[in-house]
Amino acid sequence: CLNLPLAFLKKLVGAYFVFNKGNMNTRAAKILLHVLCVSFLTNAAKLPHLIMFLGDDMGWSNAGWHNNNTKTPFIDNLIRQEGIELDRHYVFFYCSPTRTSVMSGRLPMHVAESNSYPCGYNGSAPLEMTFLPAKLKTAGYRTHHIGKWHIGGFGTSKALPIKKGFDSSFGYLYGAEDHYTNMNGGCANAGCGLHVDLWRDNQPAHGENNTNYSARLYAGEAERVLRAHNQSEPLFMYLAVQDAHGPDEPDIYANDYSQSEYTSYFINYNGMMTAVDDLTKNLTSVLKDIGMWNDTLIIFSSDNGGPTKAINGNANNYPLRGGKCTSFEGGHRAIAYATGGLIPKKMRGTKLEGYIHIADWYSTFCRLAGVDPHDHPAVEAGWPDVDGIDMWDYITGTTTTSPRTEVPLSSRYAQTMAPPTPRNNTSSALIINDYKLIRFSNPYCNWFGPVYPNASSTKEVDPCECDPPGCLFNIRSDPGEHNDLSKSPDHQQILQNLITRAEQLDRTAIEYGRAPGWRGYLNQTKSCQQMVRNGGFWGPYDP
Repeated sequence: CLNLPLAFLKKLVGAYFVFNKGNMNTRAAKILLHVLCVSFLTNAAKLPHLIMFLGDDMGWSNAGWHNNNTKTPFIDNLIRQEGIELDRHYVFFYCSPTRTSVMSGRLPMHVAESNSYPCGYNGSAPLEMTFLPAKLKTAGYRTHHIGKWHIGGFGTSKALPIKKGFDSSFGYLYGAEDHYTNMNGGCANAGCGLHVDLWRDNQPAHGENNTNYSARLYAGEAERVLRAHNQSEPLFMYLAVQDAHGPDEPDIYANDYSQSEYTSYFINYNGMMTAVDDLTKNLTSVLKDIGMWNDTLIIFSSDNGGPTKAINGNANNYPLRGGKCTSFEGGHRAIAYATGGLIPKKMRGTKLEGYIHIADWYSTFCRLAGVDPHDHPAVEAGWPDVDGIDMWDYITGTTTTSPRTEVPLSSRYAQTMAPPTPRNNTSSALIINDYKLIRFSNPYCNWFGPVYPNASSTKEVDPCECDPPGCLFNIRSDPGEHNDLSKSPDHQQILQNLITRAEQLDRTAIEYGRAPGWRGYLNQTKSCQQMVRNGGFWGPYDP
């Protein structure tokens, strides 16, 4: 029992003293605590293994199950035979807020809506918020982080994965780096050159950088963790791979594409998607080989839509509009699927078209682990509670409709990150039932063809303003957002209802009423000095 989670041990000790002060004698108290301990261990052994598998910067059309120009044959078959395609799975329109959302269980508007926040001293989430691995540890889970973090860890070490509930962590702290050397310029480009961003648990991963292509590096770590795992205990793995984020380095996977048929831009980007296909094949093979597959649930999602040439990317979101850094469907609607032996047979090979937000997996995983999803310590500290909705009944087919009918994608405080439009760099979106409201600006709003980028592709920049009252789309009948209904006489009441609700949500945003900089600022001088002390590795400068 000494190996039980600390939170549960505290409860046992507390119960022991309560019983011992009452009418129960010491021997009876010990027997009862032993029974509780054995019961905990028995229940933990029955809990499912949970894997949150996050891809990076993946376009809607850069998936073989959406467009056969991209080579992802293993995943295509996995979804058809052992998975569920999640057709309306929503995320933030770029990296860090999505990652903070899934770890905290909050909608981005209630935790972070900017890619600059991981470079705040405390990281992108208030330190009082309980992250998903910490919740699962109270149920006996062993928890592991692999790959991209992008939530904090450059200022205080309290924002490192190992301090947020993970038993082990291996990956990089910032948002992007070279796929081979693991080098970047530090958080928000610290100004002291390119250095290594690779961290293991509490220290730099010396000797492990520049040893392999990123997809193989993290696939190897995932296999090591799985093969070393004690299967009498439930496992939670957060696997956040670097592909298909730039720099566009496809390694050997470029060979899967014909140079006479596709441009180098297309090949280099889509080759990274094929790398993820190979990684997925390895992951599932290991799970089946060691006998864990039947008791495992895997949720896969991209962190946002694909970046197109408008922001120096080569992804394709056809037939959706826009992409990364925009509030259109190409930015928020992510490729996603569920798989694993835990998926009921009747659901395998199906497509779910109800709304799911990535924050919902926090509550869903808590339900599967038998723990309360509410974050009482954070609420007591004055922060918003968890927003996630339990999706398990929808995934298993117990109910045929998603419990989520409203998807608040972003508030008026959301920063588009891309070069600002002539007016501002904020954008906001809200979905209620069939309709979607977009307010303010977007850096681009183009549509693309099925093979993009091609030889005629240019760096298109078409700023799209959704001035008051905003743009309104029926995303069920018009998923490509071609027809703005905001001026339609027949849709004025729907428009006003969404505006009213969006303004209500603005007032619940975590930024509302708080002065800029409340997360604290990163001291770049200290960051560079710590990098030198670390032997050329980025990392937190305060314990």
